[in-house]
Amino acid sequence: MKLKFKRLNQVTLALFVLLAVRLFYLQVLRGVRYARLSDRNRIRRFVLPAPRGRIFDRNGVLLADTRPSWTVAVIPTETNDSAIELLGRILSQPAEQLRRRLEPIAALPAPVNILRDVPLKTIVRIEENNSRLPGVIVRVDPVRNYPFKGLYAHTIGYLGEISEEELARDTSYRRLDYIGKTGIEASYENFLRGKDGQQFVEVDVRGREIGPLLEKRAEPATPGKDIYLTIDHRLQNLAYELTEDYERAAVIGISIRTGEVLCLVSRPAFDPNIFLSPLNAARWDSLVSNPSKPFYNRAISSAYPPGSTFKPLIALLALEQRLVTPQTTLLPCTGRFRFGNREFKCWTAHGRLNLLEAIEQSCNTYFYQLGIRLKLDTLISFCRRFGLGEVTGIDIPGENPGTLPARELLDRRYGRGKWTQGVMLNFAIGQGEILLTPLQLALTYCCIANNGSYYQPHLIARVDSAGRTVFVPQKKKVEVKLDHQALSAVKNGLNRVVEYGTGRAAQQEEFAIAGKTGTAQNPPKPDHAWFVGYAPAENPEVVFAVIVENAGHGGAIAAPIVGELVRTYWQNSRLR
Repeated sequence: MKLKFKRLNQVTLALFVLLAVRLFYLQVLRGVRYARLSDRNRIRRFVLPAPRGRIFDRNGVLLADTRPSWTVAVIPTETNDSAIELLGRILSQPAEQLRRRLEPIAALPAPVNILRDVPLKTIVRIEENNSRLPGVIVRVDPVRNYPFKGLYAHTIGYLGEISEEELARDTSYRRLDYIGKTGIEASYENFLRGKDGQQFVEVDVRGREIGPLLEKRAEPATPGKDIYLTIDHRLQNLAYELTEDYERAAVIGISIRTGEVLCLVSRPAFDPNIFLSPLNAARWDSLVSNPSKPFYNRAISSAYPPGSTFKPLIALLALEQRLVTPQTTLLPCTGRFRFGNREFKCWTAHGRLNLLEAIEQSCNTYFYQLGIRLKLDTLISFCRRFGLGEVTGIDIPGENPGTLPARELLDRRYGRGKWTQGVMLNFAIGQGEILLTPLQLALTYCCIANNGSYYQPHLIARVDSAGRTVFVPQKKKVEVKLDHQALSAVKNGLNRVVEYGTGRAAQQEEFAIAGKTGTAQNPPKPDHAWFVGYAPAENPEVVFAVIVENAGHGGAIAAPIVGELVRTYWQNSRLR
């Protein structure tokens, strides 16, 4: 009997030793790991999304802010297939699509956004089925809001879900984050994005929230910085309204003395709010298949033949080269001009004109004759002084450098050495291979108006954080060496265009506008209508460039738009 008790005691002691060893292993050697695993089951970490910085116009009009939005999120490690199936039906999304969205982050124990800006009735259905949707949570997040919809689509731009490439470039973002894709939202992402916070919540064994975890301090989100644009909302809105009858158009206004962009409109536009939640395929297809290309920023990305708006540069060069004087008359205009075996047309028969009258009346025949006398290389070199053929450096993406017809381009198009001096006749009236953006033409006229200098265009006035200015862009002045006597003569011609010539529709009673009409051929479609003008003519402050595609004559279509914009600018400036 004693032997049995002795063996029992030995077995019991051995069991206690094994238990002690196991406890030592679990609590001491592996304690940290199991405590962490326990916390993962007991503690849920929530990311507190940072509100994006607000965007204002130059006068404090709110152009973009954030608003509260219902967001549906899923914790990948806590959900299951049946929950995903049910959630897909509630959200009217294929369950397979939701699975693909969660697959790359299947081991993530934190909530992942599935759908933003969810209607309240959908939220109610989710809450009604809460017991059947493990790992599915509903919360309120800040979401971008563009109150003026398409009015600033090409200026401010829009947000979109971060791509794999963007995520690889900057690992501080998370999958499914939203990031600036175009416009100011993209260029100034680092200022606007803010810093996310975090909060820890205790949950029970069923994943239901008990309350905040007091041992872990929450970190509040830090909002992004506010941006003030150089844009004047009144001018922007007016430019948008004045072009509403046209399918494709662009308007840009620039302060001559600072390079500040006062308005930038491109038509057609789109509502950037549509990208803040998943876009259905039909709506996306209707946008990308639209032949008018609503995502295309025509003010900076679309290059056109400048038409007669290019003639002042030809006049400047001809005067600088001493080929003519302001009073030089050439062969009279009969409405047609023959060069070699080809006939070039003018829009009417002007008779005998001097240079200033030719600018005023936009006589093609006079400028054909200047084109014969100019050399291609000389013209290209002169254009490059104004920065043509290069990007201007405006602070939003997507700028087109335009095209200047260098010899290499003409050799590729016509064959090496097979083009003749005849191409210069087209270039002299802004046709052929010369392509410029509205922004480039606006800056060219800034340079003319400002006697040979202009400022790099920009859309940012300042960046503020907690009421304190943290960034102001530096003004970058560009000097262009020009003959000032020639410049004075051309400016005189531009005054006459609006006072007596093709640009009379831009006239205003209170002050004089100077500028140039343009009617750019676009076969087989109708002509593009141009007008570029500055005001006041005697002491210029602002330039506006307008193009309306396939609309006809610049004097009839584009000039009145510039007149209205200048009048509003003048009225606003008098109120300051």
